[in-house]
Amino acid sequence: MTITLIPYIVGYAQQGDQWRYTGFVIGVEDGNSYIAKMLSGASGSWLFRSPHSAVEQKGVIAYLPYILLGKLSAGEAQHDQLVVLYHLARFLFGSLSILATYDFISVFIRNEKHKNWALVLISLGGGLGWILVAFSQKGFLGSLPLEFISPESFGFLGIFGFPHLAAARALFLWGFTLFINKDKGYFAGFLWLIMGFLQPMIGVIAWAVLGSYAAAVILIRYFTKDNLFDLNNGSIKLLITKAVQAVVLSAPIILYTSVIFLTDPYFKAWTVQNRFPSPHILHYAIAYGLALPFAISGIWKLIKLKKMESLMLAGWLIISPLLIYAPVVTQRRLAEGLWAVIIIGIFGNYTNSVRTPTTVKVLTVLLLPSTLFIYIGSILVVSNPSEPIFRRGNEVKAYEFMAQTAKKDEVVLSSFEIGNNLPAWAHVRVVMGHGPETIGLMGIETQINEYFSMEKSTWVCNDIATELNADYLFWGPVEKDKWEFDPGGMECLSQIYNQENYSIFKVNIQE
Repeated sequence: MTITLIPYIVGYAQQGDQWRYTGFVIGVEDGNSYIAKMLSGASGSWLFRSPHSAVEQKGVIAYLPYILLGKLSAGEAQHDQLVVLYHLARFLFGSLSILATYDFISVFIRNEKHKNWALVLISLGGGLGWILVAFSQKGFLGSLPLEFISPESFGFLGIFGFPHLAAARALFLWGFTLFINKDKGYFAGFLWLIMGFLQPMIGVIAWAVLGSYAAAVILIRYFTKDNLFDLNNGSIKLLITKAVQAVVLSAPIILYTSVIFLTDPYFKAWTVQNRFPSPHILHYAIAYGLALPFAISGIWKLIKLKKMESLMLAGWLIISPLLIYAPVVTQRRLAEGLWAVIIIGIFGNYTNSVRTPTTVKVLTVLLLPSTLFIYIGSILVVSNPSEPIFRRGNEVKAYEFMAQTAKKDEVVLSSFEIGNNLPAWAHVRVVMGHGPETIGLMGIETQINEYFSMEKSTWVCNDIATELNADYLFWGPVEKDKWEFDPGGMECLSQIYNQENYSIFKVNIQE
């Protein structure tokens, strides 16, 4: 986790008057949205309302960790404070994720050396997607390799870039560890209840895994000739009781989120836009295909050794294709935890081995390059300031002016690019600025393009205020290049800022 800080420190070392660092090296668009959520918390919000949309929102319980983190900041250089808080949280939650992974491994693997080796592979390993990158096939079958786009499919991206995903994984895996080791399911359910505030979708995976585990145990008990695990009706009843306890206790936040997405107009529209489809099945073959045969063999050996908990791994592996290609818009998210199952399964082949097998060493050499590509590439990218990871110093000065001038939640019209960044520096909302969160993005872009393609004599300024709810117009080099329109001299626009190629106009509603 300390090593993961280095690219971000390098980024800050490049910051100066000409370039300001956003604080991210991957997922910059999402990173800006997380800082914007933190800033909304700093300005007094407790409920989530997206600053990247101008439509009316009621406010819901979501992204609570970011809103709470934001309340720890105040005063000067607030953006820098928020970024530091973000990475402190990422460091803490990433560390917890690694510890939770170790505890989950320990349920199945006893050899200390094997546990440590498995921990490295789960936390830092990837598939063979690096081969596609090396041969300039990054867009193979319409998608980047999973290692480079899916924090859920492997381990590194989550701890490298996203604190809420790292925290959710820690609670997710600790929940399973407690479920297996305790006689009550409430312990796991409580952790998964908290997890629901971070990533509620993962709770559904937990339920599915518990269901597959219970089904596997029942099949072994009642539909096989040999009672391999010496199961009786009491042990079946205990398992089902624990599963029900875990599900019931973890259910409230998952059900609340489901109701919100089904009934709230804003989130219903968000659901349509917030798509994470699973790529072609060949991408999963490239990601997991090398390790999967060893994993299946190892899980089978664990089952033959009468390790009942290994049935959880078997059930999880069997239902994973159904989860990954389930008819939901967030398919790719449902691979959470699968990589841990595969790696633990590999070591099931070597329960009687003291030394680290040669096969594992060879697999390690083949499964680590993708992470090295991401890490070294990140350092190279932040070493040479450029957009979008950095923003121009003059642009940020305009953001800071908006932070001092605009009232909370006033709406700014700008290009999409500026709209993504501005709410991370100023407590304003924007007309457009984030793919999933800007509701009706394509229609809004078309509408704005039509406005700025009009002749000045036919321009209707009131439309900006009434149809787009805009209070301000941000006009910089990006907007000039995109629209080739000069807003100067428009009676409905009052220029309140004009420095170094950046202007800000107040929108006045005309009678």
